[in-house]
Amino acid sequence: MKKVLFTIAVICSLSAAQAQTAPDFTASDCSSASHSLYTELAAGKTVVITWVMPCGSCVNGGKAAQNAVASYNTSNPGKVVYWMIDDLGDTPCPSLSSWASSNGITLPTLFGNSGNAADENDFGGTGMPHVVVIAPDKTILFNKKNGAANDETGIKAAISQSIALNVAEIDARKISIAPNPASNQIRVSYDKAIATIRIVTPMGQTAAEYNYSDRKLNPSIDISALATGIYKVLITDIDGKRGVAQIVKQ
Repeated sequence: MKKVLFTIAVICSLSAAQAQTAPDFTASDCSSASHSLYTELAAGKTVVITWVMPCGSCVNGGKAAQNAVASYNTSNPGKVVYWMIDDLGDTPCPSLSSWASSNGITLPTLFGNSGNAADENDFGGTGMPHVVVIAPDKTILFNKKNGAANDETGIKAAISQSIALNVAEIDARKISIAPNPASNQIRVSYDKAIATIRIVTPMGQTAAEYNYSDRKLNPSIDISALATGIYKVLITDIDGKRGVAQIVKQ
């Protein structure tokens, strides 16, 4: 019994530490249009936010997010939204707009953040820049500050995961993973052969990927090298349909 209770406690603590839910906010942009975060997410959109002062050190984060978002504009038009928000609401919109355009940041919708409506502290504290990627299910998939926010590859991976989660075509109840939690081997069971399996961290990074040219039925994979934590398992079956499940690595 003690072992069972310990396992449950570990799972709960991992979930609390790694599965972040974005709080809602409503704010007006620099064109006086009102935006609700949850309304955008409910429409199936991925929302990328960059808080800036603005400052010189904010430029790279703003551009990294811009490049990441732009890379999905053709393949997923209208599905990825980019907002750039003044951190404390004390920079007038004309100044924010001038700073952004002079630094080649032209894609985001700009927010002067009057009254600090979009409080950066609600997303894990302050840092310049501060970039977050939020999936339609309100999960924060990327949340980095200062120099770590200049991670275009990480932002792209988080957007990719968000899109995959939103377009899942396979009922998650049809995907079985055992054992779960697991330490070493897991078996992914589904009623059709599987073409690919991708294991993704809560921050949207690919931790492992398996491609089966012979189309594998109920494959077993080794997860012993993964760090302890919660992961998404993204599968693509032989018909090209995608599905998502979750595992806990002990």
